[in-house]
This record gives sequence, structure tokens and C-alpha cells, in this order.
Amino acid sequence: MAPLSTNIYESRPHADSNERADFETLSMRSISRGQSPRPSYNSHNDHFSNRTMTNGDYREIGRGNATFWQKFQPFPWRVFSVISSVPIALMPIVVLATAAEEASLSYIMGRDCYPNGMWKEATGATWRIMDSSYFFTPNLSFGAMTFTQVKVIDIAWDLCIGRGGQILLAYVNYRVFNEWLLYHMEIHLTSYKMYTAVAFQTNTLTTLGVLGKEFLAFGKGSWKRFFRWLAMLCMLISTLYVLAFPTLMSAMTGYIATSEAYIEDNDHNLVEFNKAVGVRYIIHDGARIGYNNPVVVTLQDTSLLEAVNNYTSTYADERWPPLTFFQTRIPPAMWNEFLVKRPSTFVWDQKIFPLDEPTLNITLMRDLKRPKPISPGVRYTEPIYPDWYYPETISPGLKYAYYSLSSNSSADSGRQDTYYSSSYVHEHGSCKPSDTYQWGFSYIFLFMMSIFNFVWSCVMVGMWWDTVRGSRMYRAGRRPGLLRSVLDMAKAIREELGDEEVEEMKEEDIKKGLRESGGKLVVPKGEIRIGRTNGDEGPRERKSSWKRSLTKGSTF
Repeated sequence: MAPLSTNIYESRPHADSNERADFETLSMRSISRGQSPRPSYNSHNDHFSNRTMTNGDYREIGRGNATFWQKFQPFPWRVFSVISSVPIALMPIVVLATAAEEASLSYIMGRDCYPNGMWKEATGATWRIMDSSYFFTPNLSFGAMTFTQVKVIDIAWDLCIGRGGQILLAYVNYRVFNEWLLYHMEIHLTSYKMYTAVAFQTNTLTTLGVLGKEFLAFGKGSWKRFFRWLAMLCMLISTLYVLAFPTLMSAMTGYIATSEAYIEDNDHNLVEFNKAVGVRYIIHDGARIGYNNPVVVTLQDTSLLEAVNNYTSTYADERWPPLTFFQTRIPPAMWNEFLVKRPSTFVWDQKIFPLDEPTLNITLMRDLKRPKPISPGVRYTEPIYPDWYYPETISPGLKYAYYSLSSNSSADSGRQDTYYSSSYVHEHGSCKPSDTYQWGFSYIFLFMMSIFNFVWSCVMVGMWWDTVRGSRMYRAGRRPGLLRSVLDMAKAIREELGDEEVEEMKEEDIKKGLRESGGKLVVPKGEIRIGRTNGDEGPRERKSSWKRSLTKGSTF
């Protein structure tokens, strides 16, 4: 039985009609209301064949004889993929926000020199990876490479990710904007300038200017005009983001020279900071045990350190060393002097030094760490311990009162060497660049780019969904393309300026003619084609003003 067919007879309006309602009619044509053939899937060549699927085919699918792809064919894969891009774009924001503290602790805090070249004990140095001082600094950097290697990586990033990403974003912009443009012409009159900018120059500075003028042309207040204004704002921001994408991606990355921390001693020699050793004791009368100068006992000089510990604990009048905070509940002193009026014997390195009174004059250097009170007046009870901090130090990392900068503090030369206060170490410490480089990202900029990508994805998904939901051109299968847009534009211009006249016109003459005609582009109601109509003002002359020039919209 042949499908039923219904003929609709309509008449074409005059080309100079000024009312949008006049475009609701078409020229006489015949539209078939019958069932269109449905293509079936050919499992042999993985393509759709032209054979119409019969009821038996559907019964086979229902009985479970369908292939894997046939079972999932009805699923709206395109809608699913577009909508799912939003949570995918949101994921980097969540990951970076939650990992910021861990990255700060595990990646930056343990370094002697921070990525911005500052020594970790210097005033103003911070290990917080999201600190504003790291805005352009690649503080998430890796490797130990030569300058040539990091430069090659940086250039490859700019070309592949920066420019490659811009191409991808520009393509998505082009598809979404052009599909939405057809939907826009179904609702609003559209200037020739806007159509050419979006259809042929989607991601250019020219389009930015056109979208800016359309954004300012708000028009008469209504919800339709508001959503048009919002769409123009989104298109303006998206185009600006696509144009700036390579620059932003380049600013997000970079390379830095690795640095090492040094302390400058009294002779202006640079000593590596990791060789600085805390001083535990200073024996001021070292001549009594065979030395010329005061003896410096560091924490690494284990044999001498043990000998001094035994000596002080043996000949002290009171408990030695003095009680700690957890034993006395009062803050301990930074150092304690040991000097007792009695004869003594100092034993060290299989040597015995009988000493008349008084004992050796020894200064005990304490660690400068003290517990931080939980609240005033609260006494601590075991096993609750407070957090440790260093109120007596200039910097938390300098927790000893004095340091030895000797290359070998356990040797006799090191024991006789100069010792330096923590304030001296703090003032004369710095980071010096080395010959190797690291390449990486600015964590703050990476977080910002994740937000930008999420906003851009939301704009693209929102405009695409608005088009799918409301555009009859889209539902009819009409998709814009370069050649299709060229034909539509050429046809509209010929109707606007005349077939014969436009053939002889130069570029500037065509622009002038379109500007003076006041014509607009529109998709007539009930049709799936682009037509032209007179604008809201036509060729009438109006008084020019700066406000009018800003709000009249785009034109040639």
C-alpha cells in the first residue's frame, strides 16, 4: 500500500515586504507525510545500508540476535558525550583544589630553595603552592636538564598543546556558533555583518568587534532579547578565550634554573647549607684539654659529645642536663652554663685530663624549639603533646642557637673553627642558581586554566543544547557549512542588491549597498531556508550620535 501524501500549497510573498509574518508562507510544493525508510545496520561492512529494516529485523533484535552495536544504536551517544564533557572539564578543578595542600607539603616544603629562587629560611619565603608569589613561577616543575632540553620541551608544548589546543577549540567554536546562528535567525533579525563574521571569520579579532557591538545592542527589554544578549556575551568571552589560548598556555608553563642554598662565612666563602651542623656544647677553656681555642662540639661529633655528656652529668651539683619542658612545665632556657667549683677529670678518646677546680666552663646550646600552648592556663598531661614550633628562632628551620660551617666538624680543625649564630646564618644565607634546569607548570595558572576550560565547556554545551532544543532547522537536519553559508549569503545579497547590479560592484560598493539598504537576514517561520527582509528602520536617515553608533548593532 502506498504511503499517504498531503500536498500543501503556499504562495511566496513580495521581496520588499517589511513584516516578519509575511515569511510564514512558502512557494507551492509537495510534502510527503508517509513513513520514510529507516536505514539498517550492515554487520558485514560496519556501514549503514540503504535496505529498509523490516518488522522481522526488529523482531530479531528483540529476540537478542542483534550485534553489539545494534543493541546500543538507539542510545543518544552524541547528547551523552556532549553533556558528559561538563563533569570531565570540572574534574581538574576538583583534583587541583584538593591536591594543593599535599603538593605544598610533599613537593615544595622539603626543598632548601623554593621554585622562585628564595632560600626557605629567608624572610617572605613560603612553601604554599597557591601563594600569589608563585603566580607566574613554574612551581610544579620536574627534571634536571640542560637549557637546550628545557627549551625544546617548551617550544614543543607551545606548538602542540598551545596551537593544537587552539585549533580544537576553534573548531568547536565554529560548529556550535554556526548552528546557534541559524537558531538565532529563526527568532531575531540578523545583520549581514554578523552572519559573515560568525560564518566565515568565527575566531578572529573582527568577530570580537562584531560580537561586542551586538552585545551592546540590547534593544527593547524582553526575555528573548535578554537571552540573546547573554548568548552574545558568552560568544564574546569564548572567542576571546580561543584567541588567547596559546598565550595563556605558554604563560602557564616555563623553565627555571635549579638552585642550591649557601651560607657565606666570615672569609666570604660559600658553604653549602646542608653542611651546616648545629652546635651542642662550647668548651670555653679548651686549653685545659689540649686545644688552643674554645672547643666547638657539634651534634655530629659523637665521641666528643658523649664525653662531654658524661663529664657534665658526673660533676654537676644539680641534675644535668636541666629538666625539659615536659618535666618542669616551664619553658627551658636557650642555653645553660656549666661551671662548678670542684676538681674533675675529663676522659675522652682514651685520654685522661685531671683538672683542678673549677670544672670546665661549658655552655649547653639547647634546641630552640618550644611547645605551643593549646590555651592559656591549660596544663598538659601525658600523652597529649602540643605542636612544636620555634618562637626563639628567626626562621623555623634554624632551630639551633649556633652553627658550625666547617667541612668536617668532627676533626680537630673543625672543633677549633668559628661558630656562627642563627641570626648570622639567616642574614648571610641565599640560593645560587646551578647549571641545570627544570620545566613545569605554575600551579595557580594551571588551576585558573582549568576554571577557564570549565566555563568554556559550559558555554559550548549550553549553546549547543539550546540549539538542539529549540531550532527547527537543526531538527530538520540542516547543518551549516562553509559552502552552504556561501550559497545562502550570496543568494541573500543578490536579492538585496539585485542580480545584475551586484555583478559589477566592487567590495566596498557591496558593503555600502548592504549598509544603506538596512536589510536583514532571517529564517522565515515554517521554512528551513535563509531569507532576507527589510530591517526595523529600512533606509531612513536618523540623527547620528555616539550612543546610537554603539547600540545600533553591527553593520558594514
